[in-house]
Amino acid sequence: MSIRQSTCRSRRHGLILEPPDRRALERAGWRTTLDYRENHIRGRDGRLLEVVPVWAAEAERFDGDIAFASATGSTVDEAWAVLRDDVEAGRATVTTRLRLVRR
Repeated sequence: MSIRQSTCRSRRHGLILEPPDRRALERAGWRTTLDYRENHIRGRDGRLLEVVPVWAAEAERFDGDIAFASATGSTVDEAWAVLRDDVEAGRATVTTRLRLVRR
């Protein structure tokens, strides 16, 4: 095999790791973030009874107006799916007024 001639081989790409709902939002021009927290449920004696995971997905976009939306879910995929449904249904909050405060 010569180093001057390239071998014919198919291109290989890595796995797509992000959820498809998040990729769809970003392709539509939304900036997205994901946050995780745990809600701890304790008994009267203070013992930890249950840990409830909560994923919070957020999206924002600026097209002359600022639009933003957020959703939560018990899994990453659920949070992104709910957020995408809200955005596509027009349930994003839009503000036409932006005020910057100098400190």
